[in-house]
Amino acid sequence: MEKIILDPAIKFGAGRYRQEENLLEQCGAEIARFSKKAFLLAGHTAFAVTKDRLLPGIKAAGVDYIVELYMGPCSYESAAELGKKALDFGCDEIVGIGGGVIMDLAKAAAENAHIGCINIPTSIATCAAFTSMSVMYTQEGAKKNCWRFEHEIDAVLVDMQTIAQCPIRYAAAGILDAMAKKIEIQNGKPVMLLNDNKIDLFSAYHMASYTYDVLKQYGRQAIADIREKKSTKAVYDVTFINIAVTGVIANITKSFSQSALGHMIYDGIRTFFTQEAKNALHGEIVAVGLFTQLYYNRLPQDKEALKQYMADMDMPLSIQELGIEGTDSQLKTLEDYLIDSPYVTAGEESYVLLHEAMKQLLKD
Repeated sequence: MEKIILDPAIKFGAGRYRQEENLLEQCGAEIARFSKKAFLLAGHTAFAVTKDRLLPGIKAAGVDYIVELYMGPCSYESAAELGKKALDFGCDEIVGIGGGVIMDLAKAAAENAHIGCINIPTSIATCAAFTSMSVMYTQEGAKKNCWRFEHEIDAVLVDMQTIAQCPIRYAAAGILDAMAKKIEIQNGKPVMLLNDNKIDLFSAYHMASYTYDVLKQYGRQAIADIREKKSTKAVYDVTFINIAVTGVIANITKSFSQSALGHMIYDGIRTFFTQEAKNALHGEIVAVGLFTQLYYNRLPQDKEALKQYMADMDMPLSIQELGIEGTDSQLKTLEDYLIDSPYVTAGEESYVLLHEAMKQLLKD
């Protein structure tokens, strides 16, 4: 288990945040605020669907650039190599274009190079574009740790046409990843009271409760609209919640206590069952983990409503649907991993509760 050291300072968000129609064409002017020569780090698919609209604006803004296409995990080795490459080319800003892995890798590569980072997310599957941290993996794809930065990134630029073209699976995963914050901040508590919590965590909880309510009300409509590739108000609102608001929540909590058992189950699955669950998205794994989290919060009655909401969006509903058999041995591996985390209270009562909670991961 990683040793977690938190910066005492809170970084609330990105230096600039824009979320608009036709924004790709304007990104060049935004990049020019920070860069004369940019290192464009992109996923292959993301670059293919954005380049025709993005590159002319960068050229028109007088920004020189290098393109680096990447496929693989966000690892310390790749971040160091890419950061060095950016400096070798004389670049003064890294611009990430893609999904969560690229967003995290762009931040990590920029940190290695001691230059700035701008992120252009092409999905709303996570809030990685916005947060002041990167989730780091081994070269083989197993979870390693979280790299928390001492500063915000320069800008996040969200083009709504691009988001509306994203597969609904990614949008659904992002919605559940955002909804998870409320449930996980409650870790071990059926109710949250100010007297029992620090004001920053309590404030983040109420922001997370608000996002949960908005997504519960409008998430299905956003998925339906994205299914038809429409950029509507529902899609705009859910995008803002998934990236900006959820990013602020993560930043207020220093990317620590806004996640608990749901995200620890994600970490454990990525660590111990890397190959079995390699096709599952971050938000899909976290969402299944929320069934355990609800039970540990002593709110088992909330499981069915959440499960139905996930079913409406064709999400996996069990560890088996993530690709893992779900044997007693596998559950024990994950349970032991959770016990070793900061999110499980030491003591027999807590351990018994967790043991029963692990069964919630299985098919009914």
